Amino acid sequence: MLGIFIEPQGELKNFIEKWKKKFKEKDRNSKYLNHPPHLSIYVANLLNQKKIIFEIQSITSNFQSFKINIDKINIFYNDALTNKDTIFLSVKKNKKIFNLQRKLALKLRKFVKYEKNKRIKLNSYKLKKSMDKYGFPFIGSHWIPHFTIGSIKNLKNNNEYKIFLKKKIKFRNNIDKISLWKINGQKHKKIKEFKLNKYGS
Repeated sequence: MLGIFIEPQGELKNFIEKWKKKFKEKDRNSKYLNHPPHLSIYVANLLNQKKIIFEIQSITSNFQSFKINIDKINIFYNDALTNKDTIFLSVKKNKKIFNLQRKLALKLRKFVKYEKNKRIKLNSYKLKKSMDKYGFPFIGSHWIPHFTIGSIKNLKNNNEYKIFLKKKIKFRNNIDKISLWKINGQKHKKIKEFKLNKYGS
């Protein structure tokens, strides 16, 4: 499994790491808490790493860097991927990030290897359609760009969660690079970073 990520910088990165640690101290069985801080643009069972690197490079070399704003804490209740409550930081709607995702997904979908016995149970037509077309259920306007903190059971009964939700946040990051990662269960290994073009289209 390969993932293309945006990695948070500066205060945003520190904030995410701090709260991952706090939730981990309370419940080590929660999911995603050990994952490196990131925003997933595209994650799929992709084959032929060398060609994938070439295709990503061809996109990023012509794609202009952009800024994102993060100002809200939110929750995916009963997350279909974890059966727990996933707490995350929302990224404000931004045409650039959706455009980047679309370009990457269109270029890389030819490298997707589908495994029928590992299909995720998806309860939405949009998710199923995206999964069938791109190998990732969150390509398109239904995607909610976000930085995950963790996926926690019975989140409403967690005191750290109550404290966290009361926090007002306001972060701004300049996105001038993306990164390709190898994902093996809970383990993540960075393969390569790709700089966006400061003067791209």
